[in-house]
Amino acid sequence: MLYRTGPGGYEVPNTPSGPFKISHWFDGFGQTHRFLLKEIDGRMSVWYNSRSQVDDLIEQIRKTGKFHTYTFAQKRDPCIGIFGKVMTAFKPLDVSSEKMTTVNVTVSTNSPGLQKMRAVGSEGNEKKGTIEALHLKTDCNFIKSLDPSTLEPIGLAKQEILHPSLTGPLSAAHSKSDPLTGDVYNFNLDWRGRYPTYRVFHVSSSTGETDVLASISGPGIYAAYLHSLFLSEDFVILCIWNSHISYNGLSVLWNMNVLDALCPLDPQVPAKWFVVDRKHGRGLVAEFESPAFFAFHTVNAWQKPNEEDKTKIDIVCSVIEYPDLDIIHKFYYDVLLSTPTKHFKGATSRSRLASYALKGVGTTPLNLTAKNRIIPKAELINSLPNIGELPMFHSAYRLHRLRYIYTVTDRGYSTLFDGLCKIDLETRKRTFWDNPWGHTPGEAIFVPDPEGSREDDGVLLSVVLDGKRGRSCLVCLDARDLREIGRAECRSVVGLGFHGCHVNAKGGSVEF
Repeated sequence: MLYRTGPGGYEVPNTPSGPFKISHWFDGFGQTHRFLLKEIDGRMSVWYNSRSQVDDLIEQIRKTGKFHTYTFAQKRDPCIGIFGKVMTAFKPLDVSSEKMTTVNVTVSTNSPGLQKMRAVGSEGNEKKGTIEALHLKTDCNFIKSLDPSTLEPIGLAKQEILHPSLTGPLSAAHSKSDPLTGDVYNFNLDWRGRYPTYRVFHVSSSTGETDVLASISGPGIYAAYLHSLFLSEDFVILCIWNSHISYNGLSVLWNMNVLDALCPLDPQVPAKWFVVDRKHGRGLVAEFESPAFFAFHTVNAWQKPNEEDKTKIDIVCSVIEYPDLDIIHKFYYDVLLSTPTKHFKGATSRSRLASYALKGVGTTPLNLTAKNRIIPKAELINSLPNIGELPMFHSAYRLHRLRYIYTVTDRGYSTLFDGLCKIDLETRKRTFWDNPWGHTPGEAIFVPDPEGSREDDGVLLSVVLDGKRGRSCLVCLDARDLREIGRAECRSVVGLGFHGCHVNAKGGSVEF
């Protein structure tokens, strides 16, 4: 089973005030897709279904021509004053409105701690090894639950359903899970108070209980838009990179979106790295700084003994980073559609894969309020330019040193993605799937070969848009050499989305 989620459409043509358009790809009307792959008589067959996730929101816009809610980047009516925007922002969320709220960035199955969100009547489907529910996440504290077969929205909740202290509005769309236990880790950002507070939390797969591992707050700690975090064998690593929200988050209230509230990246302000113990209850144990950067996606983290002091640990964290925030503006719909725009002046930033070493992490809890603290530097130990985006790899190698990662490429052949790439991190060799002109691939999901022994034994599944024919296909590539070994043609377009997961139809998925 392959699940994909992302924006389906972005226009409502007939409203009282004329055609309505969503401004930014990240805010598109959510749609989730399901591909069931099954072998029959020695031949692989594929069944496909999809469903819109915000029918009621689209209908409200059709009737009123208005879209009054928090978004990532929706442009607002300049005639609405700041106080009108703030009053709209303080309207409480109706958590029963699962068809009104866009949550469409990542998808996972059977996420722990969310049993309360199951549909009425699903309690009899609790047999171990079944897909009980899908869960969608985004970069706020909302979680949406779907029926795993019909993709019908069946519930909406805030992170407070996990723990009462998780009341802040922002979180990471990409939580991380332990490959052995299935426990899930994330953060919740609350910007109320003198300083913003990041609460790093853990959800037990066995009990469903949630505990807060550390609360990070104090001078020099900014509210920021963080799409992901790191997980190593013994630690959660939260990097507050340079996507700071002005007025420590409060500017979202009058901008009504995150993008317009972001400060320009200041190269003089370092990125902050915080290391949280996740196994022994020691809380925050280390802090580091590195030169300023912006990122969407972390890749992996692994650890080894420190060479000088074997009682301490070095952690290597890999991330796809950018020198500024310019890349976010590339995803306005008018840019993607190559129409004139005032929001985007041309791409200047290219991604690179950067690996940072956090050296000498100990076990003593760290006091962020201590005076004259010496903050060590995160050491840049490797860098690969023009690496692409949406990194993927063999899930069994999480928390270990990787040799291979897979990305979608942006080599300038289109306004979005133009190919798939395998990167050998030892030789720095790159292998491309050079698809036909006019094809746009989505994220490549790695499916391991159950009988394989190598890190690249498996296949990649990517939903590819054929822009010339106006339809999509599911493409299967050999992960060793990116040779195409199969495809399933669709009769229409499958919305180009963000992320997905592959699961055995009887099991759970990994949270990247």
